[in-house]
Amino acid sequence: MKTVFLITFVSLCCFVCGASANTFEYKDVSDFPLLHEFSSIEDFENFYGDYTQSCLDNSYGGSRGIPCFISYEMWDRELNYYYQRLASVLDKEGRTALKESQKAWLKERDLSIEFNTLLLNNKYSERPGTMFLLMRAGDAEDLSYDMVKQRALQLKKWLAFCSKD
Repeated sequence: MKTVFLITFVSLCCFVCGASANTFEYKDVSDFPLLHEFSSIEDFENFYGDYTQSCLDNSYGGSRGIPCFISYEMWDRELNYYYQRLASVLDKEGRTALKESQKAWLKERDLSIEFNTLLLNNKYSERPGTMFLLMRAGDAEDLSYDMVKQRALQLKKWLAFCSKD
């Protein structure tokens, strides 16, 4: 009887946890406020970091947690926002120089991501299972989001410089 109860309890827990993970509402980065709507970078990162943690807590591990990692996408959105704003205040020569600078940065970013992929493939090649997919996704974000964040903040600084009288 104890065995039947234990099996029933474990099955119910798995069902409830699975149902909760399926009902968690993943957000798109467009659902979040932009950096300029916060008083600091730290507040911005804490805001979407809280979402990431809640998402991971409610996805119960495995591959369902992969969409929780949004740092790269959040900073990429900021990069695009500040790039567009900066381009709009520059003259033709400035826009051309910005475009060339961005193309060079994108090439460097892509090469860095290729290298990150090589490192991650080596680290996780012998590790099957959905939990390792989640760990790999977290490591991929840790290795890549900072370069996009730094570029976004550089574009923001350039925009502020252009806006000063």
